[in-house]
Amino acid sequence: MEVYCKGTARIRHKMTGEIYDIENDELDWDAVGGEERQMGPEIHYEAMIEHPELGNLTWVVWEYPIGIENYRETNAGHHEVIDNFNYGLNQIEPEPDEWIDYTAPDNPFTIFMDSYHHTGDLLADHGNDNGGHLLNRMIFSHQVTALEAYLGDTLMKEVMGDTNAMQRLIDQDGDLAKEKFTLAEISKEPGLVKRKVQEHLRSILYHNLAKVDVLYNIALGVGILALASDKKSLFKAVLLRHDCVHRNGFDKDGNELKVFTKAFVQNNADLIKAFVEDIQKAVRAQSAGRL
Repeated sequence: MEVYCKGTARIRHKMTGEIYDIENDELDWDAVGGEERQMGPEIHYEAMIEHPELGNLTWVVWEYPIGIENYRETNAGHHEVIDNFNYGLNQIEPEPDEWIDYTAPDNPFTIFMDSYHHTGDLLADHGNDNGGHLLNRMIFSHQVTALEAYLGDTLMKEVMGDTNAMQRLIDQDGDLAKEKFTLAEISKEPGLVKRKVQEHLRSILYHNLAKVDVLYNIALGVGILALASDKKSLFKAVLLRHDCVHRNGFDKDGNELKVFTKAFVQNNADLIKAFVEDIQKAVRAQSAGRL
Protein backbone atom coordinates (compact mmCIF):
# COMPACT_ATOMS: atom_id res chain seq x y z
CA MET A 1 0.00 0.00 0.00
CA GLU A 2 1.08 3.57 -0.69
CA VAL A 3 -0.12 6.76 0.93
CA TYR A 4 -1.44 9.41 -1.46
CA CYS A 5 -1.47 13.07 -0.45
CA LYS A 6 -2.73 15.82 -2.74
CA GLY A 7 -3.50 19.50 -2.51
CA THR A 8 -2.69 22.07 0.16
CA ALA A 9 -3.59 22.19 3.86
CA ARG A 10 -4.53 25.58 5.30
CA ILE A 11 -4.25 26.00 9.07
CA ARG A 12 -5.27 29.03 11.15
CA HIS A 13 -3.08 29.89 14.16
CA LYS A 14 -5.12 29.80 17.36
CA MET A 15 -3.65 32.98 18.86
CA THR A 16 -2.81 35.22 15.90
CA GLY A 17 -5.49 34.10 13.46
CA GLU A 18 -2.91 33.99 10.68
CA ILE A 19 -3.46 31.28 8.06
CA TYR A 20 -0.53 29.15 6.91
CA ASP A 21 -0.41 26.96 3.79
CA ILE A 22 1.24 23.54 3.97
CA GLU A 23 2.08 21.92 0.63
CA ASN A 24 1.74 18.17 0.20
CA ASP A 25 5.37 17.80 -0.90
CA GLU A 26 6.46 18.99 2.56
CA LEU A 27 5.22 15.70 4.06
CA ASP A 28 7.30 12.53 4.24
CA TRP A 29 5.17 9.47 4.96
CA ASP A 30 6.56 6.48 6.81
CA ALA A 31 5.19 3.23 8.25
CA VAL A 32 5.97 3.95 11.90
CA GLY A 33 4.29 1.10 13.72
CA GLY A 34 1.70 -1.64 13.78
CA GLU A 35 0.25 -4.51 15.72
CA GLU A 36 -0.95 -8.03 14.97
CA ARG A 37 -4.74 -8.38 15.03
CA GLN A 38 -7.34 -10.99 14.15
CA MET A 39 -7.12 -10.48 10.38
CA GLY A 40 -3.39 -9.84 10.17
CA PRO A 41 -1.23 -6.79 10.85
CA GLU A 42 -2.56 -3.26 11.34
CA ILE A 43 -0.06 -0.76 9.93
CA HIS A 44 0.31 2.85 11.09
CA TYR A 45 1.49 5.43 8.52
CA GLU A 46 2.46 8.90 9.67
CA ALA A 47 3.76 12.19 8.33
CA MET A 48 4.90 14.90 10.75
CA ILE A 49 6.38 18.33 10.18
CA GLU A 50 7.63 20.91 12.66
CA HIS A 51 6.24 24.23 11.51
CA PRO A 52 8.09 27.35 12.78
CA GLU A 53 4.83 29.02 13.86
CA LEU A 54 2.34 26.17 14.30
CA GLY A 55 4.59 23.63 15.98
CA ASN A 56 4.23 19.90 15.36
CA LEU A 57 1.59 18.92 12.77
CA THR A 58 0.76 15.27 12.18
CA TRP A 59 -1.23 13.31 9.61
CA VAL A 60 -1.92 9.61 10.27
CA VAL A 61 -3.49 6.72 8.31
CA TRP A 62 -4.09 3.17 9.57
CA GLU A 63 -4.24 0.15 7.24
CA TYR A 64 -6.23 -2.85 8.49
CA PRO A 65 -6.67 -5.49 7.23
CA ILE A 66 -3.93 -5.44 4.58
CA GLY A 67 -5.15 -3.49 1.57
CA ILE A 68 -7.93 -1.61 3.41
CA GLU A 69 -7.83 1.90 4.84
CA ASN A 70 -9.19 1.70 8.37
CA TYR A 71 -8.89 5.22 9.79
CA ARG A 72 -7.22 8.58 9.23
CA GLU A 73 -6.54 11.50 11.54
CA THR A 74 -5.09 15.02 11.42
CA ASN A 75 -3.57 16.61 14.51
CA ALA A 76 -2.86 20.32 14.32
CA GLY A 77 -2.74 20.81 18.07
CA HIS A 78 -4.92 23.71 19.16
CA HIS A 79 -4.91 25.31 15.72
CA GLU A 80 -7.80 25.14 13.24
CA VAL A 81 -7.57 23.10 10.04
CA ILE A 82 -9.49 25.17 7.49
CA ASP A 83 -8.67 23.01 4.46
CA ASN A 84 -6.99 19.64 4.62
CA PHE A 85 -5.06 17.51 2.17
CA ASN A 86 -6.84 14.88 0.14
CA TYR A 87 -4.94 11.92 1.59
CA GLY A 88 -5.34 8.24 2.34
CA LEU A 89 -4.27 4.83 1.05
CA ASN A 90 -4.36 3.69 -2.54
CA GLN A 91 -6.63 0.67 -2.67
CA ILE A 92 -4.70 -2.30 -4.01
CA GLU A 93 -6.48 -5.62 -4.23
CA PRO A 94 -4.67 -8.20 -2.08
CA GLU A 95 -3.26 -11.32 -3.64
CA PRO A 96 -5.99 -13.98 -3.67
CA ASP A 97 -3.86 -16.52 -1.81
CA GLU A 98 -3.64 -14.23 1.21
CA TRP A 99 -7.40 -14.55 1.65
CA ILE A 100 -7.94 -18.15 0.64
CA ASP A 101 -5.37 -19.42 3.13
CA TYR A 102 -7.44 -18.18 6.05
CA THR A 103 -10.05 -20.57 7.43
CA ALA A 104 -12.34 -19.55 10.27
CA PRO A 105 -11.87 -21.81 13.31
CA ASP A 106 -14.48 -24.45 14.03
CA ASN A 107 -15.13 -23.10 17.51
CA PRO A 108 -15.01 -19.28 17.65
CA PHE A 109 -17.31 -19.30 20.70
CA THR A 110 -14.99 -21.61 22.66
CA ILE A 111 -12.01 -19.46 21.70
CA PHE A 112 -13.84 -16.36 22.91
CA MET A 113 -14.77 -17.98 26.22
CA ASP A 114 -11.18 -19.11 26.79
CA SER A 115 -10.07 -15.53 26.22
CA TYR A 116 -12.73 -14.23 28.63
CA HIS A 117 -11.57 -16.55 31.41
CA HIS A 118 -7.85 -15.97 30.85
CA THR A 119 -8.16 -12.17 30.82
CA GLY A 120 -10.42 -12.36 33.88
CA ASP A 121 -7.73 -14.30 35.74
CA LEU A 122 -5.09 -11.76 34.70
CA LEU A 123 -7.27 -8.88 35.87
CA ALA A 124 -7.96 -10.54 39.22
CA ASP A 125 -4.31 -11.44 39.87
CA HIS A 126 -2.46 -8.47 38.40
CA GLY A 127 -4.98 -5.70 37.79
CA ASN A 128 -5.13 -2.46 39.75
CA ASP A 129 -7.87 -0.21 41.06
CA ASN A 130 -6.10 2.73 39.41
CA GLY A 131 -8.16 3.66 36.32
CA GLY A 132 -5.04 4.56 34.35
CA HIS A 133 -3.27 1.24 35.02
CA LEU A 134 -1.57 -0.11 31.87
CA LEU A 135 -2.45 -3.77 32.38
CA ASN A 136 -6.11 -2.92 32.98
CA ARG A 137 -6.11 -0.99 29.71
CA MET A 138 -4.44 -3.82 27.81
CA ILE A 139 -6.94 -6.36 29.13
CA PHE A 140 -9.84 -4.09 28.22
CA SER A 141 -8.51 -3.65 24.67
CA HIS A 142 -8.07 -7.40 24.26
CA GLN A 143 -11.64 -8.04 25.39
CA VAL A 144 -13.02 -5.83 22.61
CA THR A 145 -10.64 -7.46 20.13
CA ALA A 146 -11.90 -10.89 21.22
CA LEU A 147 -15.44 -9.71 20.43
CA GLU A 148 -14.30 -8.63 16.94
CA ALA A 149 -12.67 -12.01 16.37
CA TYR A 150 -15.78 -13.88 17.47
CA LEU A 151 -18.08 -11.80 15.25
CA GLY A 152 -15.83 -12.17 12.20
CA ASP A 153 -15.05 -15.86 12.57
CA THR A 154 -18.64 -16.82 13.35
CA LEU A 155 -20.06 -14.95 10.37
CA MET A 156 -17.43 -16.35 8.00
CA LYS A 157 -17.88 -19.91 9.30
CA GLU A 158 -21.67 -19.79 8.92
CA VAL A 159 -21.67 -18.11 5.51
CA MET A 160 -18.96 -20.28 3.97
CA GLY A 161 -20.74 -23.39 5.23
CA ASP A 162 -24.24 -22.47 3.99
CA THR A 163 -24.85 -21.77 0.30
CA ASN A 164 -28.19 -20.11 1.06
CA ALA A 165 -26.60 -17.69 3.53
CA MET A 166 -23.91 -16.92 0.97
CA GLN A 167 -26.50 -16.27 -1.72
CA ARG A 168 -28.46 -13.92 0.53
CA LEU A 169 -25.29 -11.97 1.16
CA ILE A 170 -24.50 -11.81 -2.56
CA ASP A 171 -28.02 -10.62 -3.36
CA GLN A 172 -28.44 -8.04 -0.60
CA ASP A 173 -25.01 -6.72 0.37
CA GLY A 174 -24.32 -3.59 -1.67
CA ASP A 175 -20.61 -4.22 -2.16
CA LEU A 176 -21.09 -7.82 -3.31
CA ALA A 177 -24.16 -7.11 -5.44
CA LYS A 178 -22.20 -4.73 -7.68
CA GLU A 179 -19.47 -7.30 -8.44
CA LYS A 180 -19.49 -8.38 -12.12
CA PHE A 181 -17.66 -11.35 -13.66
CA THR A 182 -17.28 -12.58 -17.21
CA LEU A 183 -17.93 -16.18 -18.20
CA ALA A 184 -14.22 -16.50 -18.97
CA GLU A 185 -13.28 -15.45 -15.43
CA ILE A 186 -15.73 -17.91 -13.88
CA SER A 187 -14.56 -20.70 -16.18
CA LYS A 188 -10.93 -20.15 -15.24
CA GLU A 189 -11.71 -20.09 -11.51
CA PRO A 190 -14.82 -22.10 -10.50
CA GLY A 191 -14.44 -20.90 -6.91
CA LEU A 192 -14.29 -17.23 -7.90
CA VAL A 193 -17.60 -16.21 -6.29
CA LYS A 194 -16.81 -18.01 -3.05
CA ARG A 195 -13.39 -16.37 -2.92
CA LYS A 196 -14.87 -12.91 -3.45
CA VAL A 197 -17.36 -13.45 -0.63
CA GLN A 198 -14.58 -14.63 1.65
CA GLU A 199 -12.41 -11.63 0.78
CA HIS A 200 -15.33 -9.32 1.47
CA LEU A 201 -16.03 -10.85 4.87
CA ARG A 202 -12.38 -10.54 5.82
CA SER A 203 -12.33 -6.85 4.84
CA ILE A 204 -15.12 -5.91 7.26
CA LEU A 205 -14.18 -3.89 10.34
CA TYR A 206 -15.93 -5.97 12.97
CA HIS A 207 -15.80 -3.23 15.58
CA ASN A 208 -18.32 -1.41 13.36
CA LEU A 209 -21.24 -3.04 15.16
CA ALA A 210 -23.91 -1.33 13.07
CA LYS A 211 -22.39 -2.70 9.85
CA VAL A 212 -21.95 -6.16 11.38
CA ASP A 213 -25.58 -6.13 12.54
CA VAL A 214 -26.69 -5.62 8.93
CA LEU A 215 -24.50 -8.48 7.66
CA TYR A 216 -25.72 -10.89 10.34
CA ASN A 217 -29.31 -9.93 9.54
CA ILE A 218 -28.87 -10.50 5.82
CA ALA A 219 -26.90 -13.73 5.96
CA LEU A 220 -28.15 -15.43 9.12
CA GLY A 221 -31.41 -13.71 10.00
CA VAL A 222 -29.97 -12.59 13.35
CA GLY A 223 -30.06 -8.95 14.44
CA ILE A 224 -27.20 -8.83 16.91
CA LEU A 225 -27.83 -5.32 18.25
CA ALA A 226 -31.35 -6.30 19.25
CA LEU A 227 -29.72 -8.85 21.57
CA ALA A 228 -27.52 -6.31 23.34
CA SER A 229 -28.64 -5.43 26.86
CA ASP A 230 -26.67 -2.16 26.80
CA LYS A 231 -25.90 -0.96 23.26
CA LYS A 232 -24.61 2.40 24.49
CA SER A 233 -21.90 0.80 26.63
CA LEU A 234 -20.88 -1.55 23.81
CA PHE A 235 -20.42 1.33 21.37
CA LYS A 236 -18.51 3.27 24.03
CA ALA A 237 -16.23 0.27 24.62
CA VAL A 238 -15.35 0.19 20.92
CA LEU A 239 -14.44 3.90 20.97
CA LEU A 240 -12.39 3.52 24.15
CA ARG A 241 -10.49 0.61 22.65
CA HIS A 242 -9.61 2.83 19.69
CA ASP A 243 -8.15 5.42 22.06
CA CYS A 244 -6.20 2.70 23.87
CA VAL A 245 -4.73 1.21 20.70
CA HIS A 246 -4.17 4.33 18.60
CA ARG A 247 -3.59 7.03 21.23
CA ASN A 248 -2.00 5.02 24.06
CA GLY A 249 -4.90 5.69 26.42
CA PHE A 250 -5.51 9.35 25.57
CA ASP A 251 -8.60 10.79 23.89
CA LYS A 252 -8.53 12.90 20.72
CA ASP A 253 -8.10 16.06 22.80
CA GLY A 254 -5.02 14.72 24.56
CA ASN A 255 -6.72 13.92 27.86
CA GLU A 256 -5.58 10.75 29.62
CA LEU A 257 -8.37 8.22 30.08
CA LYS A 258 -8.58 6.95 33.66
CA VAL A 259 -11.81 4.95 33.55
CA PHE A 260 -10.12 1.53 33.39
CA THR A 261 -10.52 0.44 36.99
CA LYS A 262 -10.71 -3.28 37.73
CA ALA A 263 -14.47 -2.98 38.24
CA PHE A 264 -14.96 -1.10 34.96
CA VAL A 265 -12.92 -3.60 32.96
CA GLN A 266 -14.68 -6.60 34.53
CA ASN A 267 -18.13 -5.08 33.99
CA ASN A 268 -17.33 -4.53 30.31
CA ALA A 269 -16.00 -8.07 30.01
CA ASP A 270 -19.24 -9.42 31.47
CA LEU A 271 -21.31 -7.21 29.15
CA ILE A 272 -19.40 -8.46 26.10
CA LYS A 273 -19.62 -12.07 27.29
CA ALA A 274 -23.41 -11.86 27.70
CA PHE A 275 -23.65 -10.28 24.24
CA VAL A 276 -21.61 -13.08 22.66
CA GLU A 277 -23.58 -15.78 24.48
CA ASP A 278 -26.87 -14.37 23.19
CA ILE A 279 -25.53 -14.14 19.63
CA GLN A 280 -24.28 -17.72 19.85
CA LYS A 281 -27.70 -18.97 20.98
CA ALA A 282 -29.47 -17.04 18.21
CA VAL A 283 -27.08 -18.26 15.50
CA ARG A 284 -27.38 -21.88 16.68
CA ALA A 285 -31.19 -21.63 16.76
CA GLN A 286 -31.29 -20.21 13.23
CA SER A 287 -28.85 -22.84 12.02
CA ALA A 288 -30.92 -25.64 13.56
CA GLY A 289 -34.05 -24.23 11.93
CA ARG A 290 -32.44 -24.41 8.50
CA LEU A 291 -31.56 -28.09 8.83
